[in-house]
Amino acid sequence: MTNVIRTRAAARLRRVATACAAAALLTVGVAGTGTAAGHTTGPAAPDCRATTVDVPLGSGTGKMWGKLCRPAGASPGTVVTMVHGATFNHNYWDFPYQPDTYSFSRMLNRAGYATFVVDRLGTGKSTVPPSSQLNLTTEADHIHKVVQDLRAGRIGGTGFSKVVLAGYSLGSAVSEIEISKYHDVDALLVTNLGHFNNPAGTQAIIENGQDPNTDPVLGGRHQYDAGYATVKPGSRKTIFFADQPMDAGVLATDELTKDANVFAEAGDPLITDPAVTKSIDVPVMFALGDHDPLLCGDGYEDCTSTAALRAQEAPFWTSAPSFDVLLLPKAGHGLNLVPNTGVYQAAARCWLNRVVGHG
Repeated sequence: MTNVIRTRAAARLRRVATACAAAALLTVGVAGTGTAAGHTTGPAAPDCRATTVDVPLGSGTGKMWGKLCRPAGASPGTVVTMVHGATFNHNYWDFPYQPDTYSFSRMLNRAGYATFVVDRLGTGKSTVPPSSQLNLTTEADHIHKVVQDLRAGRIGGTGFSKVVLAGYSLGSAVSEIEISKYHDVDALLVTNLGHFNNPAGTQAIIENGQDPNTDPVLGGRHQYDAGYATVKPGSRKTIFFADQPMDAGVLATDELTKDANVFAEAGDPLITDPAVTKSIDVPVMFALGDHDPLLCGDGYEDCTSTAALRAQEAPFWTSAPSFDVLLLPKAGHGLNLVPNTGVYQAAARCWLNRVVGHG
């Protein structure tokens, strides 16, 4: 009976991914592997331009690096702004290895959306300030400045009528805080963050923490103060992706593009504060992997089924006009980088088409 149920569920998912149907994602939480779906052979490269945004920092300003990409020859009215998590940077959303499979940004460009990927302050090509100047609320203010500049046309020269925030892990928390404070975006994609974090996952990060100044990848890039940390070489597979299958090229690229983070931010109570998410009044898509080592577990996020996860999380999103849930099978903490990321991409694309459209 279980196999029959799984077969029927997989068939439903394939129909949704193919037709880009507007069904609730609760019904598409199971399916197999595959690469990013929905694009034609040899798609034209998007039109991309790098820029910096002046954001408030202490008594002055900092520089947030970003890259705006539009579909070739098009000027969509909707832009999806993507915010990465701890020890990652913009490469998480625009992955350089096999980008036609793993770049979420390029997938959306093929689907007709503009995208804006950023390096949060302290990472990548953005300003690396003293760690004492960064916290999640400050970073939410940075994203608010980005949102306002996108709407006003100060980024790329043409204003966008709709702005969507997409967050990954700690970047989801930054996005949630921004929306709860400013209410200036049209939809929110939350990935790999919930209200019930598994402390075993947090402990694994602590045990594998490393000074970025002595890291083979990050050493010499900046002079990081003691408030910054990264993770030891070779530890990311266990920390983020647990025992699930991964492409060796993805793991190697993830190691080479990793970054640092202000480690105190991970303890911010706003990450799981129900008051934050209950005040979010735009459509929400909530996506986790069913083997996420930082979230799933008995007594923590209920990753046993999509229905169970939705029942657990829905009470924290009572102001959202719609709350769609995807539980991706055989996936850990990082849905963009898993072998079956195409399933998640198709679901996110369908959701965006339904709640905002590319304009």
